[in-house]
Amino acid sequence: MSYRLPSLSAFVISCSAYGQCAEDLNNDGTVDALDLAEVLVSWGQAAGGDVNGDGAVDGTDLAAVVSAWGASCPVGPPKEVKLACQSIAVAPFASFVQTFTVGSAVRVGIDPALTPVTAGGVADVWVVANRTAAEWAANNVLQDVRGTAQAITLGSTLAANLFELTGGTTLSGDGNLAVGRGYDLVVDINRDGRLGAGDLIDGGGDTAGLWIARDPTASGPLQVTTLSSYTASGATSGFTTSRLWYPTTIASLGQRPLVVISHGNGHQYTWYDYLGTHLASWGFIVISHQNNTVPGIETASTTTLQHTSAIIAQQSTVAGGAINGRIDVSRIGWIGHSRGGEGIVRAYDRIFDNTYTPTGYGLSNIKFLCSIAPTDFLGVNSANPHAANFMLLWGSADGDVSGIPTNTVTWSFNLAERCTGFRNTVYVHGADHNDFNCCGTNDFQGPTGTAISNAGAQAVAKAFILAALKYHLESETALGEFLWRPSSSLRPPGVSSAFTVVKEVVPAASANVRTIDNFQTQTGTSTSSSGGSVVSTVTNISEAFARDTDSTYTWSTGNPHNGSIRATSTDTQRMVAWDWSVSAGMTWDLLPALRDLSTWNFVQVRVGQGTRHPNTVTLNGGATFTWVLQDAQGNVSKVSSGASGEAVNRPYQRTGSGTGAGWQNELRTVQLRLRDFKSVNPLIDLSRIASVRMEVGGSSGSTTGRFVIDDLQFVKE
Repeated sequence: MSYRLPSLSAFVISCSAYGQCAEDLNNDGTVDALDLAEVLVSWGQAAGGDVNGDGAVDGTDLAAVVSAWGASCPVGPPKEVKLACQSIAVAPFASFVQTFTVGSAVRVGIDPALTPVTAGGVADVWVVANRTAAEWAANNVLQDVRGTAQAITLGSTLAANLFELTGGTTLSGDGNLAVGRGYDLVVDINRDGRLGAGDLIDGGGDTAGLWIARDPTASGPLQVTTLSSYTASGATSGFTTSRLWYPTTIASLGQRPLVVISHGNGHQYTWYDYLGTHLASWGFIVISHQNNTVPGIETASTTTLQHTSAIIAQQSTVAGGAINGRIDVSRIGWIGHSRGGEGIVRAYDRIFDNTYTPTGYGLSNIKFLCSIAPTDFLGVNSANPHAANFMLLWGSADGDVSGIPTNTVTWSFNLAERCTGFRNTVYVHGADHNDFNCCGTNDFQGPTGTAISNAGAQAVAKAFILAALKYHLESETALGEFLWRPSSSLRPPGVSSAFTVVKEVVPAASANVRTIDNFQTQTGTSTSSSGGSVVSTVTNISEAFARDTDSTYTWSTGNPHNGSIRATSTDTQRMVAWDWSVSAGMTWDLLPALRDLSTWNFVQVRVGQGTRHPNTVTLNGGATFTWVLQDAQGNVSKVSSGASGEAVNRPYQRTGSGTGAGWQNELRTVQLRLRDFKSVNPLIDLSRIASVRMEVGGSSGSTTGRFVIDDLQFVKE
């Protein structure tokens, strides 16, 4: 078989706007054996060796490289790649992330399978104060915040190209009111001290490549002034008193977001000093108001609505006018506890339904809702956060809003499942209902020795509520990683490593989310909600409402969703559950329109162990599985769920409501970078992924278990 070689003129035309030769596939300035290897390794695919851009790597591309052999080519522009990472024990051996806490080790990783570099070459790593894209365009001179760049010798594998930053543990996280500070990482390939052709950068756009976060459980940089009480005009008689916290130097800070705290039944507005003071020290204006909870959720929602209007209207007189003109009405967050947690959702729902029109603000001004152990008296039509940014914070040892299967009012997960906006849950083992305030009775219900106490639960609340407020109200996007990364990968330093914190996140539907299966439509087990076929070799599969149906947590084959308390009889949230005791799996075929994942960042799923199931009891620990991607050419790449940092946790071993131990089906989000699959197998073509498979048993994960699964998605950052 012979191929026609391209002419010299064709070679010249193939050069890019930067003068780079298309045949110089690894962008090192020379057409040589490394470029030939790229063609051979991606033969037959639309991958990195496609010189002529016709969608396939074949003899034409080979001929082009051979024809241009030895040519010197001007190197192309800097390449934007992920560099900041943590090393992990399993393939692909590096987890590329953005956020690190102060004092933790930071590594730079370069994967030759994705970013060709010359093995044995020496380059310099620079840590540069974060610049915007415009600032980089105006000034490409490198200046390392550590004082000097770090020389590295490049290897031929990712494992050989993991370099701990010298001085990385001393990088400052001081961003004034920001919880951290951003940096950009540059690998200066030609060592000329400038960001230029052929160099690598993590953070070349407007977002920092590396974020060093301070401890979100620690007090912020501002002194706080507390007004112990003031009277809110227009609030329901008998419920007019509120407490105010604000930064003492607020006059110099400009407008600041407003946070409103709504207590629960039998609680007091004075019981949240720990949270009000904490948030104000980070720049928020915070009030905690008397809440009319005894009649019910409707009246509680009314006092939240009234007090929010009152502080806006009275800002010129409250605290002697100290906060006058300082409230940014466009950025309001509501936090509620117990009946107050349901009350803030009901308040949002009333504005959404146009049954209540508040004074001084509207629906678009409410940027975040946080419900702490909320009740669910009103159900799907009234306790509904709709498309709000929503966070649920709940303790597994709650003896009040407990999650008992006989009473759906105590099922806090319902509210989160109804949310169609960005939502996350933080489920804390060993926390009880009143751990989240100062003075409620101890209602702990759990195994001896697992209680984390008020101080432990409040550290969790301070960390995750602050992270979410900064993320949603102040666009500190790097703090979003606190909301989804497993604790073994990213933990607030003030939250004990002994605490189990189970985190879920589901992004709002958008062009940046591609849902393969949410089990809401095509409710048979052989077709996904996106319309592709589903094939499984697992056992006892059940796709149904996420609802425990027999009023007990004792395992029963007639109640396959035992332990699921996420959908009342009027809710429609569905999930799938299945078990295994041998190697098995579930495969989702992707429709042709969904197969190009080349510009997507993550595959993610919510998954939890089935409580009190015999397999869960036998496993008696964390569960693991493997993601498998297969492209249209039959190339396969496998990445273990362990690459995300930790296993799917064993349910909290609380007893009661039947025989056995294990309280609820706790789901957590497992999220893996798609680039990891390319790193494990460079042949995989992410532009033509035919199927995604979840494998268990054997070499793929835990030998036995039962999973509850929802929201298989691909997402973009």
